[in-house]
This record gives sequence, structure tokens and C-alpha cells, in this order.
Amino acid sequence: MKRITILLAALGALLLVPVAAASAANDVHIKIEGTGAGTVVGLGTEGEDGTTPLVNCSYASPGPTTGACDVEHGLFFGEFPLAQVEAQPAPGSAFAWTVEEGFGIGGGCSEEEPDPSDPACAAVDFGESGEEIKLKAVFNKAFTVEKSGGEGTVIGANSGMNCTPSQSSCSVEYTGAETLTASPAAGYAFSKWKGCTTAVGLKCEIAAVTSSTKVIAYFVPTKTLTVNKAGSGSGTAKATGISCDESCSTATSAILAGKTVKVTTAPAKSSEAGVLSGGTGSAAVCNGLSSCEFVIEANQTLTATFAATPTHTLKVNLTGPAAFKGKVAGKGTAKGLLKSAISCGTGCSTQTESFLATDTVTLTATAPTGYTFEGWSGAGCSGKGSCVVATSSNKEVSAEFK
Repeated sequence: MKRITILLAALGALLLVPVAAASAANDVHIKIEGTGAGTVVGLGTEGEDGTTPLVNCSYASPGPTTGACDVEHGLFFGEFPLAQVEAQPAPGSAFAWTVEEGFGIGGGCSEEEPDPSDPACAAVDFGESGEEIKLKAVFNKAFTVEKSGGEGTVIGANSGMNCTPSQSSCSVEYTGAETLTASPAAGYAFSKWKGCTTAVGLKCEIAAVTSSTKVIAYFVPTKTLTVNKAGSGSGTAKATGISCDESCSTATSAILAGKTVKVTTAPAKSSEAGVLSGGTGSAAVCNGLSSCEFVIEANQTLTATFAATPTHTLKVNLTGPAAFKGKVAGKGTAKGLLKSAISCGTGCSTQTESFLATDTVTLTATAPTGYTFEGWSGAGCSGKGSCVVATSSNKEVSAEFK
């Protein structure tokens, strides 16, 4: 007995038929039928002797249609030449091979023994060499998922639907309730469903699938925007899908291609304004700015650099015969990472603190009962009221007590 192996290919079904010796012709009779549509074609494969086999088979459904595929030479599988016949279902149709004569349909696709665990293959025993091979190609209308606009995967929880990114349309024979889940491929985002009973996010619920049910999953191309932060300072950077605060060093967002993106930066009060750099293509308009807008056309990276605001020192001296009893206190108004303050009390004669160059410090002097504050000197302060010092440079001020 000779063994016939039928292989259903990834985009259809590939029939591998070992025949007798290369010198003997055998007929493969194929009948096409069903409620759907599709085509069966012969595929030429080169034999060991370098010849191209004569495979004459091209029939389309709906049928029934019967035709003969005559083989002179084929791709050698062990000692047997093979005729290859491919079934190509049309969108909205599913396909199955059946055998009208032979041992039956089981696992296949193996040169040694059939593999019953492989549902994509079938094996048939049909008799001695020279006998005819009789097969049936059935194309039926089927539950269909189509993809529009981009690439992604659609999986069915009940039907066995597994529509990979490379497939634009997938069909399976199934009736009943179904839940589909979409997963966009890299470079795409899921947009919406059409044809669902209920659709929420990536999930599509179908109450009752029939052979005419068609669902469309829409995917859209995306580009990525990555914002990095650099420099000795700190701040925030924001854009579509990005909110990078002071503790964040980098953030990435997927953005629909062709969308206008607005990028903004805000320095912490201890830092200078952020400066954007590193933009290429349409994002080059951002270079040198602290905020910008551009239409994203490619994957883009921008760097927001924050420089730390310079600091200066403020030195406070307590003078006079009652200096050891006096007190001078004051805080800056800039609330950044630096929260410096002056607090020079009983026993303190001098204190030096660093403040932001943009800061303003208000100093007050207090004398206990029995003592008096005589006034300020230095840093532009005088009199006995508050002393207001702008720390735009290093400053020194004195408070006299008696």
C-alpha cells in the first residue's frame, strides 16, 4: 500500500500526494463543492531530475466541479514523487479536504508515520500505484474576521479563531456565542470594532455567530515619542500620553501617525527653564525651545535639559553688646529643592546659608525683654523693620543689639 499525505498550508491547504514511480502517471480527481467560494490550483515543483512536473488543475467553487490533475514528475518525498495541490478559500469561506476513497483522514505531514495530533494534516491509504486518487474540496461560508488599516492579532475564545498579524481576513466554521480579543502588532494601535453585539476596548462580544457573521477589527499605525531628561536641574515634561514629573528620567508614548503633538516643559523652582534638543525630521522645530508643536511622522526622541538655578550666600552677623541675646530669622520665598532658612538665636553670632539666585529672603530681628534692636546695616538694609534681601549675588547683613 502506498501512503498519500495531504498538507493544509498556512494560507490555505497544501495537498502533498505521493504517487508511484516518476515514470508512471496517476490521476488526482478533485471535486469542489459547498456553500462558500474558493479555488484549487496545481503547484509546480521540480523533481530530482531537474524537470518541472505537469500539474494541470485549476478549478473554482461554487461547485460541484470535478477535474483531473495529471502528474508526470514531482517533488521527491523519499522514493516517491509528489503532486502538490493548493486550496485557496475566498474571504468569508472556510476550507476542508475530505477523501472519497481510501483508508480515511487522520494526521499526516510526516515522511515516516502520520501525526494524529496535527489537525492541519491528513493521511490516506488508497491502494496500489496507478490507482486514482479521489478527493473533495469543500468551501463553506463561515464566520469571518477582517482587519482594516493595520496589523494585529484577533483571538476567539470559543470558535478557535486565531487571526495572526500577517492575515487580513480569517474564517472558521462556527455557530454560537463568541468573545474576540484584539491585540495590536508593534507599530499599531487598536481603534474600534464593527459587527459586535457589544464592544468594549479590546473585547468584542457576539451573542450568536452564524456562517454569515462578519466582524471588522480596525488597527491604526502609530509612532513613538520618547522624552528623556538631562542636566543638573529638574522639572517636568509633558506630551500626548507623557507626564514625566521631577522623579522621572524618561517616558515613551505611542501616538497616532499624523497627529499634532504638543510638548511642554516646566522647571522646578530650583532649576532654569528646560531646553528641548535632539529632535529630527518634523520634531526639529523643538530644538532650543522649552515647548513646541509638531506633526509626528516617525518615531521621535526629544531631550529636555534642565540646568540647576545658581545659588548665592547670605551671611547674617549679630553685633553689639547684646548680640548674644538677640535673634535673627528669615526664609526664602522660592520653594524648590533648596529650602534654606536663617535662624540665628541666643548664643549665635553669625550664620551663612545658600539661597537660589532668584530668591528673596525677609529677615526679622527680635530682642528679648530688657534689650533693644538698634537696626540693620549692609545688603541695602537699614532701620529697625524687616530686612528684605534679594540673593542675586552673595550678600552680608548685620543686626545690632544693645
